[in-house]
Amino acid sequence: MVYYSAARAVLNGRPDLVYDGARLTASLNARFAGLLNHPLPLHPFLYPPPYLLALLPFGLLAPIKAAALFLLTSFAAMAWAAARLGRSFAERWLFAASALLNPASAIVVSLGQNTFLTASLLVGGFVLGKRRPLLGGVLLGFLTYKPQFWLMVPVALIAARQWKMLAAALGAAAALGALSLAAFGPGLWRDWLVLMTAPSALFDQWQALARLNGQSLFACARILGATTPLANAVQLAGSLLAGLAVWRAFSRPLAEELRIAVLLVATVFAAPHIIDYDAVLVCLAATIFFVHTLRAGAHFSDSALAAALWLSPLVNPPSVFLLGLATPLLIVLLVLRILGRGKEQQARPALKTFFSMSTGLASLRAATALRKGKWL
Repeated sequence: MVYYSAARAVLNGRPDLVYDGARLTASLNARFAGLLNHPLPLHPFLYPPPYLLALLPFGLLAPIKAAALFLLTSFAAMAWAAARLGRSFAERWLFAASALLNPASAIVVSLGQNTFLTASLLVGGFVLGKRRPLLGGVLLGFLTYKPQFWLMVPVALIAARQWKMLAAALGAAAALGALSLAAFGPGLWRDWLVLMTAPSALFDQWQALARLNGQSLFACARILGATTPLANAVQLAGSLLAGLAVWRAFSRPLAEELRIAVLLVATVFAAPHIIDYDAVLVCLAATIFFVHTLRAGAHFSDSALAAALWLSPLVNPPSVFLLGLATPLLIVLLVLRILGRGKEQQARPALKTFFSMSTGLASLRAATALRKGKWL
């Protein structure tokens, strides 16, 4: 409803409504009065102007058709990207089934959200980037429509020294910004920047309604009694730790799918605002880890960790289910387990080299002794 109302505001020549949360909510309640049992509280549009470029075509359709098409196409893109992580027919179907059946996907459909699109761009960008770095970078550049989920992308690309992908991502983001500026004028950009940076009663109201009812580190800290400055400090520390984890994953030898799993959960861990539908990224990471452990011989502890994360949307947000406070701890455990596997992979070549050298040295000694025996 929010996306559709923002798109219609632009199409109807009323772009001033887009970032005026109170007026946009009023127009939303008026447009969808026949579908609502009661008027909705504040529902602002917080995305940067380039996202409107993607929404305008859907604004030309009837609302229900627009919602169905948006969800189906974005889900298909996510399922395709996730399936590309599989190495066999069975694994590809397992990834697709997990994308469809995980609890967070049901929340995405129920609320008409865009997490399928986010996941498809994030996973698809890195999957395609292995062979087509420019195309992968362009997809990652499109992801800037949700800035809090783009924080870990440059960290990963720099750590992996993927300079072409980074340049393509930055170029695509700049091109989208320029295109939206040309299409909508500077007014929308000015309104968005003011909304995001200037103190306002609307932002404070949105924070109380949405951010505190999310499952970010900030929300968890506030629920545990931290003041707002302390909760922000906790979030900043968590974002830095997430960046360090991504750097280690992408700068050292590690299976590509495990790198992506670290990136997915680190993106959620670092984001200053996430809602339960964003946990689709966590569920995908859990599936990646589970499939990888099946290949290597699954341990019960690894399978239990993957299952707990996959089911975690059922016990979130922490403002409703206190058990949800354990989700960040599960993410930390998953990252540590994956990075531990990276150390194992590094150790194996070293052990092989050691044993090869030992075997070679032993053979040399045996040959020398044999020759000495013959000489004697």
